[in-house]
Amino acid sequence: MNGHRFFIRGGRTLLLLLTLLVLAGVAADKPAAPQAAVSLTYKFTEGVALTYKQTSLQTQDLDMMGQTMTTEINSSMDITLKSKGLKGENYILGVTIDGMTNSVNSPQGGITPDLSGIIGKSFDLVFSPLGKEVDVSGASVFTIDMGQSGRRDLSSNFQGLFPDLPDHPVKVGDKWPSEDTIIQKSDTGEIHITFKNEHTLDGFETIEGRECARIKAILKATMAGALNQGGVSLALDGKMDGTQTWYFAVKEGIFVKEETKASIGGLINIEAMNTSIGITGDQKSSTALVKK
Repeated sequence: MNGHRFFIRGGRTLLLLLTLLVLAGVAADKPAAPQAAVSLTYKFTEGVALTYKQTSLQTQDLDMMGQTMTTEINSSMDITLKSKGLKGENYILGVTIDGMTNSVNSPQGGITPDLSGIIGKSFDLVFSPLGKEVDVSGASVFTIDMGQSGRRDLSSNFQGLFPDLPDHPVKVGDKWPSEDTIIQKSDTGEIHITFKNEHTLDGFETIEGRECARIKAILKATMAGALNQGGVSLALDGKMDGTQTWYFAVKEGIFVKEETKASIGGLINIEAMNTSIGITGDQKSSTALVKK
């Protein structure tokens, strides 16, 4: 009798195990539910300050009649953004330059401009919920003296402040394009850098407690410029290719951080001499929200 009960119990146990294994197999084979699409939009709460640190390292090589001249440019900028409300559908952001460094090292020597007159200064920037810098003219009143390269204003530092967001909900794997033009103005002329980028929602990741969309971008740009140095007219014709990974806090609507790597190549045409100088280079940059 006891053996019969054991057989029945053992049979029920075996049946239960087989049932669990079958269910487990079904569960394992069942495809995961698709990730819901998310809407990404910048949100700035009035009066709330966000501080960011930007760093950049550029290396430029000029090929001058078979000789290579290398220039290294190190720069950083610390800024605080604080919403002052809306202008139509766009945000008015008060921007304070908390800190800034810039140094240029080349075979001709080094340049470290005096930035003390800029640090602590503020201006207003108009910014759209999808990441377009609508008006950065307030930054043009601040200038940096770069020696032979001339005095340039700071508006180009803010023309591509944050990446653009899609105008529709996206899910993992979705792509969207963006276009931006950065115009660097100086005493010696202008350089136009026109970006046509492709962004892909790569996944989600928690960064310092924030649920973030992880976005990978392919960067492509053309560079064109007309400069005059020491009475000599120069024309720049070049291209830039790079990659960027950036993170955006979905719920808070806050840009969190990015890392960018890019390479450049092109020609500097010297009209009076009917000759060209080859230029190549690399750039690494990053921007990160500073944790308070």
